[in-house]
Amino acid sequence: MTGLTRAEFLARSAAFALAPSVQVPPRFISRPDLDPPPVTILHAASGTAPGHLFLAPSSGPGQRGPLILDNAGRPVWCKPTGLPAMNFRAQTLHGEPVLTWWQALAGGLGHGVHVVADASYRELARFPAGNGLPSDLHELLLTDRGTALVTSFEIRHRGARGLTMGGVVQELEVPSARVLFEWRSLDHVPVGESHAPVGYPWDYFHVNSVDVDADGHLIVSARNTWAVYKVHRRTGAVLWRLGGKRSDFALGPGARFALQHDARSHEGGRVLSIFDNGVSRSRGIVLGLDTKRMRASLQHEYVHRPALHAHKLGSVQLLGNGDVLVGWGTDPHFTEFAEGGAVKLDATLPHGGENYRTLRFPWRGRPRDQPVAVRRGPTVYASWNGATDVAAWKIEPGGSAVARTGFETALPLRAGTVVALDARGRALGRYRLP
Repeated sequence: MTGLTRAEFLARSAAFALAPSVQVPPRFISRPDLDPPPVTILHAASGTAPGHLFLAPSSGPGQRGPLILDNAGRPVWCKPTGLPAMNFRAQTLHGEPVLTWWQALAGGLGHGVHVVADASYRELARFPAGNGLPSDLHELLLTDRGTALVTSFEIRHRGARGLTMGGVVQELEVPSARVLFEWRSLDHVPVGESHAPVGYPWDYFHVNSVDVDADGHLIVSARNTWAVYKVHRRTGAVLWRLGGKRSDFALGPGARFALQHDARSHEGGRVLSIFDNGVSRSRGIVLGLDTKRMRASLQHEYVHRPALHAHKLGSVQLLGNGDVLVGWGTDPHFTEFAEGGAVKLDATLPHGGENYRTLRFPWRGRPRDQPVAVRRGPTVYASWNGATDVAAWKIEPGGSAVARTGFETALPLRAGTVVALDARGRALGRYRLP
């Protein structure tokens, strides 16, 4: 049970049950220690892609930490982390499903570690960037080689310009963090490509995503050059630039972007999805790449109505059914579109909240702990943080099954044992009422 021993959890639950004068009731009676940000649904889900929604709100009301939601915006699993967690997603490591995220250890861009957990939410690995460099929050991508692609940064003194911050991409062995490949932007991308005003240190590049192209080379996005780079995975040579001051591609109408995030390769390298933060409004875009004639064309754009502007963060995910999920970064909305642009889901975190990426993945969580339940007047409240197979609850002996209603389900009070049931009525876990 996150952050509490079982004895502490029961004591807190009993205190809430016996103290009707509490001014601010817990979000969940069965789990008073959990208070993730509430989500407001603006357009109810209809025909969306399968899977759960993955977020990690890093500011605003509610607890920080990884958060899995259903289509109604209700928590499925939440893990309060105190300091922000970011870049939360489901991936595969050595053929097994895992969860990954970046976890802050102190304030600042690079003061954190990368975390890997299994389907029972047990932590498998926690590792920094390699070679003593800071662990940057922007990327943790597990590869089919069983390695991790992560981002970092370095600061070099550059004469009259003073200190300059360069982007670093590393491929790491997991969990040792032994460096297998390292690419440093200052060795390959001139500072003259930057659009960023000179600062101290000057963050001229600002790497914010890494992907693997169909041929195994890397796709690297740099916010402050307004460009995406294809990088040779062995030599580090820049194979091409898309966008920015030195684009190797001619950009067709609507294909230009600025301050972008989350560049991802699709369809054998012929398509690239990007979150275009833009200078006045943000959008998700899908570009077609003709690498023979070196032309890039806009295939689709996805714009929120009313228009939103995320001055940082953001994501675009192309889903298996053709939908496109856009996370609007510092504007705390997330929207799922049909390929043609129709809205299938629109929701927002509370005002003041922000979320780096919003993603959707199939996920089956099977926590090691058991469900919990608390009596409150004539009602029993039951929940099981992270258990995705629960379809109903009942109290044995003699109770009738009650369909699961979000994170927490209310049952008519009776003595016995609270049982979590799957869709076929099989018992998954039990909690004996005291």
